[in-house]
Amino acid sequence: MTGRPLLGLMLALLVEARHWTALRWDFGEREFSRAWQLTTVAVLLATVLIWLDGNRYTALPNMLTWLPPLLVPMQFVQGYGLREAMPTSVFSFLARRRHERNLRLGLPEEITEFNFGNIYFVCVLIASTLGNNAYSWTFLPGMVILCGWMLVHRNQTRPWLLLPVLALAGAMALLGEKAIERAEEWIGTATVRGPSRFDPKITRTHIGWSGTVTQSPEIEWRLRLVRGKTVPRLLRKASYQQFLGTNWTNTRSTDEDFQDLQSRLVNETAYELLQPSELNTEFPKLPAFELRGSAFEESPLPLPGDAAAVSGFDLDGIERDPYGTVRVFPKHSVINGSVFWSGGTNPEEAPVLPDDLRLPNAEVRAGVLQEIVDDLRLEELPDLRSKLSALRAWFGREFRYSRRLTISRGNYETNKPTAIDQFLTEVRAGHCEYFATSAALILRTAGIPARYATGFAVAEKDTKRNEYIIRGTHGHAWCRVWDNANLQWVDFDATPPDWFGNATPRPTRAQIFNDWLQRLREDFFVWRNQPGNRIAVSLSMSLVGAALAAFVFFRLWRSRRRIESRSVVESYAGTIVRTPLHELEARAVKLLGHRAPGESFAHWLGRLRPLLPDDESLDEAIQLHQRMRFDPHPAPDDHLPRLRRLVNQLDGRIRRR
Repeated sequence: MTGRPLLGLMLALLVEARHWTALRWDFGEREFSRAWQLTTVAVLLATVLIWLDGNRYTALPNMLTWLPPLLVPMQFVQGYGLREAMPTSVFSFLARRRHERNLRLGLPEEITEFNFGNIYFVCVLIASTLGNNAYSWTFLPGMVILCGWMLVHRNQTRPWLLLPVLALAGAMALLGEKAIERAEEWIGTATVRGPSRFDPKITRTHIGWSGTVTQSPEIEWRLRLVRGKTVPRLLRKASYQQFLGTNWTNTRSTDEDFQDLQSRLVNETAYELLQPSELNTEFPKLPAFELRGSAFEESPLPLPGDAAAVSGFDLDGIERDPYGTVRVFPKHSVINGSVFWSGGTNPEEAPVLPDDLRLPNAEVRAGVLQEIVDDLRLEELPDLRSKLSALRAWFGREFRYSRRLTISRGNYETNKPTAIDQFLTEVRAGHCEYFATSAALILRTAGIPARYATGFAVAEKDTKRNEYIIRGTHGHAWCRVWDNANLQWVDFDATPPDWFGNATPRPTRAQIFNDWLQRLREDFFVWRNQPGNRIAVSLSMSLVGAALAAFVFFRLWRSRRRIESRSVVESYAGTIVRTPLHELEARAVKLLGHRAPGESFAHWLGRLRPLLPDDESLDEAIQLHQRMRFDPHPAPDDHLPRLRRLVNQLDGRIRRR
């Protein structure tokens, strides 16, 4: 289920091989503690590496899928040791110290023990449920079979009774899964991997909503100048065409409208954003900046309005829609590459009329937009630049920026002004979404095609690292206006410039620490995935793992030889605890049932006498077993081979029975 079948097979062979071999080790509390310490270090290292090397939103589930191989040391000392359980004091440093003190002082202590195999089994189930393939149809049958296998082992007398129970549990699980899927569809919140809430078809605004707009101070992207003297002021994610009173939508931004940029492959990782390609110069000579940040499937790249090409991003694919939205399919959770811009280019296609001039009926009937156009005499101004300057000056003079919104959603049918009317005539204070929407509608009223754009403003510079920081608080909205003289779209930001003072939060200690962690994770990820460094890191980790495995194997080999030199049968602290006669227990259970509480093994096995044609072999085997276990004097050398021969004979008779 986790997509690691070879590793899973190796773990299965290691865990199950204890049933096929007589090899055991004399693991005591010291070995249990060392195994737990090794496991703890491995889990901590894996946690750090997974966090540094993966998507922070999927780091925890990914970590849990690695628990089975990380917990192998604990399962090994449990499965291949001579003790059926380990004390709980193994997992606590203070508990171990208290236990050692009680032993030293001769104080009584109640020791709680448990079999780690139960925990390991649960960890395997959890890891499988979080795997990438857990959504396949094979998951539920596999889960039922695995649980059934465990239950049959626990109750071997009547395994057929478990079949209807397992079938019922599987049916209930299937119905529960279908019910959850239906509930997700009904609620409209189907499970999506990653944090994306971006939709190229629609953007939901705060227009007509009362409250304070809050944005995350978390770093979204980092920008470093590569060539040129300036960086773009605005980075656009998407443009939208139609205003529906509170939200903006697109009519030509379905999955079919996105065009794959693979056909314009310039080299291995460089893509031109135009169609057709009409660059005035070769894009490697254009101003450029480096963009680094976390990405996910169908993540939009924040690009300047006149972006020409992108290069160096490690992607599985890259697409562009008619509105200039460029979305990527990254190979990794952190991407890094170069963006070329300021070449007189435009990845956004020309206006579609009358769509880019359409106004909501409620706004037209109110007449506020036309009054503003008449008052500012926009239609009389000679060119686009003078019209935009007049509109920008009017917004800056008459309005103020505020994150605290008090405008309610209007209703024209009840003679209540719309939210935009209230903003333009009464309140005259609001978030950037009000300014961008109002400016777009005013320009359309003046006969100028305009669109609503969302993205980020480049407003914070880290002088120590010589890079620009783009946070969630830098999220912004503005206009895209069609310049008919130059046949291209241009950015127009009507929001008063004092909003920049609220865009960058004051650095707190917590924020500084979070920024440092995020930079560390992203920089390490980019460094490790560079071709030369990737090989070096993999080789170094392989050598360390091989050295550790060799050391553990050497220690285990030495301890195995010492234990076998003392006795050929399993023993603990000088006392023989298992002889070949114990191998008959699994078969005898099918005929006799499980032992009663307090019944000795020899007495229980003696109940086979009426069922076997020759009970002398059974009596002799029991006598040899008892002597090897309880006689203080060492058994003669011929006792063990004789007992093995008798056990083989009895095994064949019980099997035939």
